[in-house]
Amino acid sequence: MNTAANILENTMRKGDGQASITTDVANPASNPEKYADPSMTKMKALAWQGANDVQMVESLKPKIIDDKDVIVRVTGTTICGSDLHLYHGAVMQMKKDDILGHEFCGKVESVGPGITQIRPGDRVVASFQIA
Repeated sequence: MNTAANILENTMRKGDGQASITTDVANPASNPEKYADPSMTKMKALAWQGANDVQMVESLKPKIIDDKDVIVRVTGTTICGSDLHLYHGAVMQMKKDDILGHEFCGKVESVGPGITQIRPGDRVVASFQIA
């Protein structure tokens, strides 16, 4: 389903200036050279281990991939109903060690070159409507 949505989005974009967005990056450790911070710094993350099994793990910190990426150190988070679909294994694309979390607040650590209104040190919130 995600693949179909991505194809549709790319087809409908028609040069409207939207940035391309790298998808399917649920864990920087899946391809450290491509997705992890070169320092190989570790962070704590909630990772899916299988249906009905999530654990706090040590994972590699992500790096800026796309021009409009922002890396946020999470200071508070919560879950919502959509997380239950992931937790119960209803989303077929989930892989062991995928990092969960799309509702959070925190402090900006780094920004891509296409970001002009947010700076490292800013406090931010990501709501389910935009995450």
